[in-house]
Amino acid sequence: MRDTAWAALQAAQSAHTVAGREAARAAMAAAGAAYLHPLAKATQVKHILGAGAHAARAAELVAGELAADHLERTARRATPLVVDVLSRYPAALDGGGRVGELTRLLDTTLRTRRPA
Repeated sequence: MRDTAWAALQAAQSAHTVAGREAARAAMAAAGAAYLHPLAKATQVKHILGAGAHAARAAELVAGELAADHLERTARRATPLVVDVLSRYPAALDGGGRVGELTRLLDTTLRTRRPA
């Protein structure tokens, strides 16, 4: 998995379009999602949700699709286990440009849907 994540990072660096870079970063984030650190730091949220946020940005750039629509579908697909793991970490950090904004939106969506 780690080799796959590094290969995706290299693909992102050599992509010729912003959308291509975002799609490759989504693949990188998906491959790296298994490498969460046990310390409950907000920086780890991007490991959990980064694939969805980068994929939403790529869809936004390529198809003009509203990222919120893409994130809604992503949130519906999230299993209770994903939400449980996410809940062990603080909320996503500020910053990170548009992808950071999408990460926070997905984070908020998943946390507010979490059953009590």
